[in-house]
Amino acid sequence: MFTLGDCYTREDIHALLGGSTEWYLPTVDGRVVCACLKPGANPDAPRVILPGEGEIIERTADLLVAQRSAVPCFIKRGAGRWQYVGDWVAVRCSRDPQEIAAQSRHAGRSDITRVIHMTAASSAATAE
Repeated sequence: MFTLGDCYTREDIHALLGGSTEWYLPTVDGRVVCACLKPGANPDAPRVILPGEGEIIERTADLLVAQRSAVPCFIKRGAGRWQYVGDWVAVRCSRDPQEIAAQSRHAGRSDITRVIHMTAASSAATAE
């Protein structure tokens, strides 16, 4: 569907997967269909996702963790350029204040509500 390392627009991604062209975790029928991550807000993406505050942001983060299935991940590389970095699955979500504080310092953000740890889908499959 997507070629590793290639860049796509949000419209390209939407055409293939559906969901919002603005949300960082677009959903279709209550399932997250991909992750579109900005490196400034998520410096260790796609291995670590740092959801902020807000109803949609927090709800879609919870959906990603609960569904335990891999989603295509994209990192923003410039205006209209989202690089496909593979399919990743959430393996752990932390709301530990110390971990959030450390990630907040690392990312230079004060709005982080949880820390989602991801692993490459191929790694998750071989670990089972």
